[in-house]
Amino acid sequence: MSAVFSNFVPIIKVPIMAYKKGEDRRQRTLFPDCIDDYVEQDSPVRLMDAFVDCLDMEKLGFQRFVPADTGAPGYDPRDLLKLYTYGYYYEVRSSRKLARQCLINIEVMWLLSKLTPDFRTISDFRKDNKAAIEKTFKEFNRFCYSQDLFSKSYVSIDGSKFKAVNAKDRNFTLNKLDDRIARLDQHIAHYMDELDAYDAEEGRKLSKEDLEHKLENCKERKELYEGYREQLEQSGEKQMSLTDPDSRLMKANEGFCVGYNTQMAVDAESHMIAGFQMTNNPTDHGQITNVAGDVKQEYGVDILEATADKGYESPEDHANALASGIVPNVIQRNGGCTEEVKFDYHDVEITDEQKASTKPEDLKTCLEAGVVPDAYKDILTDVKVVEEKTYVADIADSDVLKMTDAEMKAKAAEGYFVRAAERNFVYCPQGQMLRQKSIKRNGMIRYCNKLACKHCKNRCTTADFKEVDFNKDKLIILARGYKPQASDDSDDERPKPPRQKRATVVKKVVKYVLHLDEKKMDQRKCLSEHPFGTLKRSLGQYYFLLRGFVKVTAEMALFCLSYNMRRAINLKGVPALVAALR
Repeated sequence: MSAVFSNFVPIIKVPIMAYKKGEDRRQRTLFPDCIDDYVEQDSPVRLMDAFVDCLDMEKLGFQRFVPADTGAPGYDPRDLLKLYTYGYYYEVRSSRKLARQCLINIEVMWLLSKLTPDFRTISDFRKDNKAAIEKTFKEFNRFCYSQDLFSKSYVSIDGSKFKAVNAKDRNFTLNKLDDRIARLDQHIAHYMDELDAYDAEEGRKLSKEDLEHKLENCKERKELYEGYREQLEQSGEKQMSLTDPDSRLMKANEGFCVGYNTQMAVDAESHMIAGFQMTNNPTDHGQITNVAGDVKQEYGVDILEATADKGYESPEDHANALASGIVPNVIQRNGGCTEEVKFDYHDVEITDEQKASTKPEDLKTCLEAGVVPDAYKDILTDVKVVEEKTYVADIADSDVLKMTDAEMKAKAAEGYFVRAAERNFVYCPQGQMLRQKSIKRNGMIRYCNKLACKHCKNRCTTADFKEVDFNKDKLIILARGYKPQASDDSDDERPKPPRQKRATVVKKVVKYVLHLDEKKMDQRKCLSEHPFGTLKRSLGQYYFLLRGFVKVTAEMALFCLSYNMRRAINLKGVPALVAALR
């Protein structure tokens, strides 16, 4: 008996704790007398409210800033602007979701005085006031200038890709269209063979009606793609997008996307966005003068320094920047701290006033005359005037220009790359069209067709991706490594392409050595990457909801406005900013 109950543990009853209980939903509650009591004094909505109330809506260009004399009363554009400012600040961009916030969010109720506009009214406001919204962002920056939130010492420039409302399948290049048309031709030939042999064979998986339907479908798609190709060739553009015509396919960190390349200038000390520009250029070449020029005008400074990465390498753009009062500190590919810039030489006499001036026209005059302006005396050295020779080939008399497409293909089949200059493509020895891929730094035009060359077993070029480079004045190139079937394997009897006549042009240029600020270049990544990371990762603003340059510019202005508001609040706080506005 003792053995049975030796391991017995007595059960002790522990009282069960009750959960916290809320109040009865049907119980009447006495709320505060004023809705203002629900909004904290340091809430960002108080800054949004004070800022928008200080704006001159007529000067900014907002529509319906004056109430109509007749009809039902409309909504004040101030209230709708406050709503969008709140929405982009808190990652609510959809007009339907914003309309929902007006019903359930106590801060939005306070901000709009309990107004409840429908989603169409909210959406139309954003579409109808695109330019005014962009000016609103600049107006907030001017307020920040007055509060010394911008150092105006120098800016860091960088670009980032933002997705557009356009899928990759709705974006076409000439190579892509050529490939799809070629595949449809194969399908059409296959279905026609199937129809021809249908009556002679039995046990077909598809009926005759199904084959005819597929054949008709392929013909319609081919006609559609041929129309796209003709439209693209006539426009002179490299690609076209159907949903958002202004967007372009470009390479991003996560791969390829159809979108826009946003250029942004960031203040050196406060990390606030000083300015931005929207472009559909996949690269950053030649953007310093445009972006920094707008910031320089807004800053109101004589000379502005800017720093950028290797992607902004463009000697012409750097020369234009210096002539505009902008010092480009662009990281060099060789890792050096100097860069050679040159201008067309003009022999003019420079006065002391021009040399001491910081006006763009005077700076340009001095630089073209080989005189270092006083503003650049510490960064420009080793001035020298030299003669440069350039060669211009005369392609007007070339026989290739007089060839038809069939003659070009026949010539290419002999073992040549033949360039159709007017349509800007190249026929390869296999009769495929190579489209322009890029223009190299030395001016050579690179042509390729990865889709066509992928399954090609011929070694037409020595390049890894079967690319071929043409000078802009070159029309025919011998395909090295390729031997036509008619020629002997041991001896290539193809005649060499005739040398084109070249004219020599001699002009004088003045060269300078630009000394770059190594410290500023080292700080670049810590500055310009910060806003992009915050916008995309923290705020989820990595894509656009609107279409077209003008509309996405307005949406980007709301992105930047929300970011700068966050930075201003972190630096000075809501009460101090609201007090400054009032």
